[in-house]
Amino acid sequence: MEQKETTSLDKAAHLVSMFEQSFLHVRSTFHPSGIQGEIAGKSSNVAFAANRIVEVHHEELKADYCNVIITVMDADTHLSPDYFTEIRRSHYQHIDEADRAIYCCPIIFDRNSHETPVLVRCADLLWGFAGISTMYPGTLISIPTSVYSLPLSLAQKVGGWDSDPTAIGEDMHMLLKCYFETAGNLISRVIHIPASQCNVSGDGSPGWRGVLSTCIARYRQALRHMWGALDSGFAARRTLGYHRLSQRCSFLSARHIALLHLLWEAHFLPCHGVIMMIFSVLYTALTPAVKLHPTLAGVFFVNDILRTGSFIGMNICIVLYERWHTLCLNSRMKDMHEANLLDTGFSRRVWYKPQHLLEKICFPIAGTLYGAIPAFHAVFLHFWTDRLVYRVSKKPTFTLDAAGLA
Repeated sequence: MEQKETTSLDKAAHLVSMFEQSFLHVRSTFHPSGIQGEIAGKSSNVAFAANRIVEVHHEELKADYCNVIITVMDADTHLSPDYFTEIRRSHYQHIDEADRAIYCCPIIFDRNSHETPVLVRCADLLWGFAGISTMYPGTLISIPTSVYSLPLSLAQKVGGWDSDPTAIGEDMHMLLKCYFETAGNLISRVIHIPASQCNVSGDGSPGWRGVLSTCIARYRQALRHMWGALDSGFAARRTLGYHRLSQRCSFLSARHIALLHLLWEAHFLPCHGVIMMIFSVLYTALTPAVKLHPTLAGVFFVNDILRTGSFIGMNICIVLYERWHTLCLNSRMKDMHEANLLDTGFSRRVWYKPQHLLEKICFPIAGTLYGAIPAFHAVFLHFWTDRLVYRVSKKPTFTLDAAGLA
């Protein structure tokens, strides 16, 4: 809990009383504000809570028989029981490598997307696609998105979570920190059990004002995501530092090259793609074809092919997503029914409905609005500051049980 929140004590006590029978232990922490060098946000909250977890399991860690795994998630995340079962299976199946493993899973927005404006829904689809694109069989390294798990022993060995301004992208930052602190020997294992998430919500205003409010809230979230471009600088500094000072590992390995490529995809490609698209279209529109240099004309031709292929490929992704979304939603509904939780948000997708057909042509706009533009916004602001005022995005609320608890 945030100590500065006036109702944090009462809220924590209420949550403990509600769920203490469902867990072996439920403990609460109260993260104070204003700690030197920290920024407000998820990273500093997790860092503070993790220190408390280390204190609780200090003797086990000291004796080197700690089998505790920490799972980090957002407040609106729903995880299937199979997620934890699969982590346990993977942990003991690869017990010799368990102390340097991090577990990632895809995310799916299946709670309130039917109530979400198409541009926001498309942006979250692209966000989910970006995460799962690193989780194919045989992948060298995967970057977690919002939800991930790792052994407490690994977290302690690398010094826990950072809470300074460069760690605002806490999920990617922790993976990078573990990667470099293990000299590139970190193993990322994919848990193929998606985490259910909510799309952001606006201020609840009716009509177009509510739509605009949600779109603005999603832009603020996108700016926070793209502020994580600071991690590319963090990775570059650590790479150069190890290259100069350490002989423990070679960062010309296939895994390191794959990691750098993922960072380029996350922080550079959105901007590069939009710049190339805009200027190639403008240049060809204003310059007669006969005056184009053959080499430049060839580059524009290849770019046209890549753009067309990307548009077709993304539509194929959306078509495949329909079946996956249905499978995940039905599985979660079954879990909720067995737990007697009647409403945690269920968003059906029907491919032939206009709002879902519209996604197939709107995603380039959403990608530009919530990918490239906030990336430009973030990196230009980095010339003056590395601090961002962390604003929590509003999410919908649901009924918890048949008694109508909210």
